[in-house]
Amino acid sequence: PSPESVAFAQTTSDLMLNELKAALFQEFNETTRENTEHGKQAISLIFNDANRDMRLIGNFAPLQGGYNDLPADSFERRALNSAMRGENITSVERTDGRWYYRSSLALSNTFHTACVLCHTNFTPQFFQQTNNPGQWVGALTLRVPIKNEN
Repeated sequence: PSPESVAFAQTTSDLMLNELKAALFQEFNETTRENTEHGKQAISLIFNDANRDMRLIGNFAPLQGGYNDLPADSFERRALNSAMRGENITSVERTDGRWYYRSSLALSNTFHTACVLCHTNFTPQFFQQTNNPGQWVGALTLRVPIKNEN
């Protein structure tokens, strides 16, 4: 793909990330101890396994979407490995004959105070045991198709 097409996809990815962060913060602000189970289901429905364009991935149980949250391909495995060090990654990749701009955002348990409502196992002791002082728990991955220039 041309640099212009990749740049277009990257700008789209940046906008998508901002929209998803806004949606996550809205969910965090609305989730309370009384409706935690509803919040878990809402997030799992948004970030479901059928949608490969936006996914939450991790490997610490309990995963909110069951097995949906496990990395599904080589990019997601790299993204999760990087996220566990607090690093974001990007890539331009061809999948099933189509080019994609892919990106990941490392997520920490400190992302928002409401994280612990759903992820009750993420305690200070848990992060000490996993030797993870940054409290890194996973990644938000995005995939944007790169438009053909024809």
